[in-house]
Amino acid sequence: MGQPGIPATHAGVHELAAALALDEAAYRRAVELARLRPDRADWLRYLDRFLTAVGALLIVAGVALFFAWNWADLHHMAKFALIQTGIVACVLLAWRLRIESTGGRASLFAAALLVGILFAVFGQVYQTGADPYGLFMTWAILILPWALVGRQSALWLLFLLLLNLTLIMYWTQVLHPPDGWWQLAQLLGPLVWLGTTVIDSGLASWLFALNAGALVVWEIAGARLAWLQGRTCPRIIALMALHTVLAPTLILIFAASAGMNADLSILSPVLFVAALAAALWYYQYRKPDLFMLTVALFGAILVIMAFAVRFMFDALQSLFLLTVLLVMLVAGAAYWLKSVSQRWEAAI
Repeated sequence: MGQPGIPATHAGVHELAAALALDEAAYRRAVELARLRPDRADWLRYLDRFLTAVGALLIVAGVALFFAWNWADLHHMAKFALIQTGIVACVLLAWRLRIESTGGRASLFAAALLVGILFAVFGQVYQTGADPYGLFMTWAILILPWALVGRQSALWLLFLLLLNLTLIMYWTQVLHPPDGWWQLAQLLGPLVWLGTTVIDSGLASWLFALNAGALVVWEIAGARLAWLQGRTCPRIIALMALHTVLAPTLILIFAASAGMNADLSILSPVLFVAALAAALWYYQYRKPDLFMLTVALFGAILVIMAFAVRFMFDALQSLFLLTVLLVMLVAGAAYWLKSVSQRWEAAI
């Protein structure tokens, strides 16, 4: 199934089947020979990896809660000693189990998370007054060698998340500190505040460039590296990139209709249209992915409905028309996705 040394993938088998004009039965047999269809052993291995990852996350969460609960009773040197011992133990365990194994990957990922807890404790103990963006940036720099050596997508996704947080913190604390009602969003929790940072079109555009660039690199590298061929992480990155241009576009539409002077520009809608067109072309013809197409159509439907709501005049009549429009858009998107899926199957 292809050149020696190149791992078989669904996309590769699909392209080969299309070139050889194989029928559906031959294609299914090729998938079985390439071991791309999970059997009982594969499902058990996936379940083992999932439970191991959840266990590692729960252990790290337990460590964080332990320090939060016993903060006043622990000497600061004991706090650092415990966390650093945990980091060393996780790294040694990853080396002992080999980083290619499920346990080794989970141990290395847990060590990367413990580095963040170490910085959190350091900031609370010494109160240096350092900007949080510096802590996130240092955290990302320190786990970069592990991401290079570990060859696991979870570490690279964590690295990308830290770069996003670094950019957000640097923008909001150094370049353009927020004012007005934006600061009130912090009272609703960090996740709500992070979601509202995209009301700044400049920050949203830089975040889109970061995540879209990471997605492009991921898709290119995934064709060559077997450990990057999973679809979970690129889909998460795609959702992150979509949020950074979709949310400002929707806010701009409603702010303009309400006469509000939002800190937004036309750049976000332009980037949204460009990203939408690129996603619909690439994931339809180059790398078939029905989830990505669905996400792109969902964003387009939201924008169309936002425009429809903006130009709504009569309440009752418009509500009926909006309902009809929504049903038509969803039905049209479902029909198009089904036709695309059928076209992929017919090309086999």
